[in-house]
Amino acid sequence: MEVNEQITHQQTPVGSVRPSKKRIAWVDIAKAIGILAVVAGHAYPHKDALYEVIYWWHMPLFYFIGGFFIKPLGHSWTATRKFLKRKIWPLYRDYLIAGSAIIFINYFTEHRSLDYSINYFGRLLYGGTVLNGYTSAFWFVTVYIIAHMAVVALITYIQPQWLQWLTVIGLFALGTGYDNAKQLFGFPLPGNADVALMAMFYMYAGYRLFPLLKRVISSRILFGASVLGAFGFAWAQYADKIDQVLYMKSHNVTNGIFAATVPILFVLVVIGIANRLAKTNFAYQLQWLGKQSMIIMFSHKAIFYILEKLSITNWGILAMFGVLIPIIGVLLYHSTRSMVKSIVETPV
Repeated sequence: MEVNEQITHQQTPVGSVRPSKKRIAWVDIAKAIGILAVVAGHAYPHKDALYEVIYWWHMPLFYFIGGFFIKPLGHSWTATRKFLKRKIWPLYRDYLIAGSAIIFINYFTEHRSLDYSINYFGRLLYGGTVLNGYTSAFWFVTVYIIAHMAVVALITYIQPQWLQWLTVIGLFALGTGYDNAKQLFGFPLPGNADVALMAMFYMYAGYRLFPLLKRVISSRILFGASVLGAFGFAWAQYADKIDQVLYMKSHNVTNGIFAATVPILFVLVVIGIANRLAKTNFAYQLQWLGKQSMIIMFSHKAIFYILEKLSITNWGILAMFGVLIPIIGVLLYHSTRSMVKSIVETPV
């Protein structure tokens, strides 16, 4: 998820020679907007139209962006092993490290028993909807990993593009065609694997639309039309003309067609805004914030719970600290690391 390469990804299989890497500013800025929306949505206490509209697009945005730099694998075990080692394992490793750290913090802040914490770690390994409290946002990672592997397999082993689209659309229809896995099977699937059916569609759409995005979002007419369309749906939700929800983690989806189209409309608006912000004086700061989206994703819910124990309950303050505290932590980490490195490298 941290990879951001300006390359023609659809023509470069894993394991082949690749062009030099270059981060694309508007991609990181879009992630910054997305993570701010995630934190605000989790802090906001009212399930009103604003809350519902935020949930329409903030998680689909990350899956859509995740599709930008996906590439088909070479048809060899070596290519598959490199993909798992370079793309999948680092994300899952960070998931386990961050989750273990938060469970450790939870052990002390909530005065948990050892049995509870061991069980909590078991839930971390299982992933998905069984994660709540301090780690409730971690479901995103397991769904991302499953969707990423599935889409890579799809574009590697199914060659006709029309059949790829048919597959992800069919899986999306299947994934939105029932209430939730627990009701259907009697238990939640590991890693929210059923939610990955939805994430696959958003990720594949990002993969296919990426080459066209720059032209689309740079067009004032197309961007204006996207803004008007998104505003129209938001107004309709506020005015009770429609009543649509898209809560991916809990698998609460009112309408599959709406969930497949309107979130992408909002994603195009966010990317268009990000493209324009990339030309402002705030571009560097916003791009840097976007690069920290994963640490904010991992930590903000734990920060909320700790602040609430200190009687800080205002949602705006919670959202602000949910972003600021991880940022301060990252800055302190890099500052300490640089200081230690300079001391070690200083000749005696």
